[in-house]
Amino acid sequence: MKRISTLIAGLVLAISGTTAQETTTVSSWTKAGYAGLKFTQSSFTNWAQGGENALALDAQFTYQADYKNDKHLWQNRLELNYGFNQTGNAPLKKTTDKIYLNSNYGFEVKKSLYLSAFFTYQTQFSNGYQYGDDNDRTFVSRFMAPGYLSAGIGITWTPAPIVTAVFTPVTWKGTFVTDDALAQQGAFGVEAGKNVLNEMGANLKVELNYDIMKNVNLYSRLNLFSDYMRGKEARNIDVSWDVQINMTINKWLSASVSTNLIYDNDIKFAYDKKDAAGNIIGQGKCAKVQFKEVLALGLQYNF
Repeated sequence: MKRISTLIAGLVLAISGTTAQETTTVSSWTKAGYAGLKFTQSSFTNWAQGGENALALDAQFTYQADYKNDKHLWQNRLELNYGFNQTGNAPLKKTTDKIYLNSNYGFEVKKSLYLSAFFTYQTQFSNGYQYGDDNDRTFVSRFMAPGYLSAGIGITWTPAPIVTAVFTPVTWKGTFVTDDALAQQGAFGVEAGKNVLNEMGANLKVELNYDIMKNVNLYSRLNLFSDYMRGKEARNIDVSWDVQINMTINKWLSASVSTNLIYDNDIKFAYDKKDAAGNIIGQGKCAKVQFKEVLALGLQYNF
């Protein structure tokens, strides 16, 4: 009987140990994301100080899924964002529009250093317009006009959990303009009459994902690209820098600030050429720094 009791006790301990090991198994996946809806509205009736009725709505979905197991690293990020506003009797105007998908795979060759390959896709949901003083609009963009595809091979460096740097000295970048009217204009650097601009060069992407303090997260993504095929113009580096500060108030409320800075030598803006006296003598085109900032407060669900 004593031996039987000892055997039973041993089996119980073994089962308990096995169960404990199973329940404490750490997943190789790290996943995080949020969905948010920011809304502002103002209305005026017999308001002596003046003002115009206004409505603004911004919807955002962000999801990050990273896999790390042994020597394998696989990082994935999806960003969807769409917003619009309306002021007075003016037409509905788009304020933000983004589809961004990135996937990066790496095989570790040294601590925190990976041989890697990446793929990035970026475009927008709907038509974009430039508006004149009388709210006359000019069609300037749509889904896949422009659309960007990039793929490259190189190295990934993760010196800290909050920092990832991906350098790919062999990178293909394709700029697509699938709208024929825009293609005929040579929009977004694509040669007039064609639908694709192919570039081959080097790409550097640096990401920072850092909790500044409790419930305040900073995400920054800086992307630099230089086209080998441009000769001296390779010094004109394409820059894209996204910054998002997300402040969680409680489970459902949040505030966010996001900025986007772009410089692309292929995207030209028209300007008036003037003589020494200030008279307009013609028109020219040149690349300019583009900047956008959005401040929002509203509903957000983190998962």
